[in-house]
Amino acid sequence: MRGPVTNRFTGREARLLVRRARTGCLASIDRAGGGAYASLVNLASDVDGAPFLLISRLAWHTQNLLANGRGSLLVAEPPETGDALTGARVTVMGRWAEAGEARLKRRYLARHPEAAMYVDFGDFAFWRLKPEVIHAVAGFGRIETLGAAEVFPPAAEMETLEERAIAHMNDDHADVVRRLAAMEGDWRVAAIDPDGADLSDGRQSQRLAFPEPVYGAEALRLAFITLFNRA
Repeated sequence: MRGPVTNRFTGREARLLVRRARTGCLASIDRAGGGAYASLVNLASDVDGAPFLLISRLAWHTQNLLANGRGSLLVAEPPETGDALTGARVTVMGRWAEAGEARLKRRYLARHPEAAMYVDFGDFAFWRLKPEVIHAVAGFGRIETLGAAEVFPPAAEMETLEERAIAHMNDDHADVVRRLAAMEGDWRVAAIDPDGADLSDGRQSQRLAFPEPVYGAEALRLAFITLFNRA
């Protein structure tokens, strides 16, 4: 009799890997020949976890996406030594589309503060991937194909309260934020989502992970209290 499966790569694990990633491999469809074109990109994640990019219209991959939005994004955490294929990786497949929500600039700069020098250039725009299928690999026997809702559940309430929560933490609890940063500098909360918060001092950034996903105001308050007590 087969026992319970305990080595499954869960949707949350896949989403957290995407959250942690700062770079990934974008696969688009070459507009000229129809083949696959892979390129290295910086990335960030939206409140619900869906990945998005800041890319130039002049880039080859952007021209590909303008012609055909279908594509995928691979993020990976290979080990420092040994076989790289033993590390976890996630491929998110779906359709890319240009996105203009104001929060995307703030969230992107929270992960890539160095992009402030070109984020407003006229040829740059944000592109978000609408996930359809996620293929996750976390070592031998831990391979899963997951649906979008399992990896990136809706986070509408967090989208609504994110900016208000950021202002509250920075205006009313600046000392707490500096303690959470645990580094010298004028650290501020730059982005919040169900899985954690991004802090930035304008030059560098760091990620604080919540113990469990939170999807409402009270759960968010308790998550920050937990982080503070641990600090």
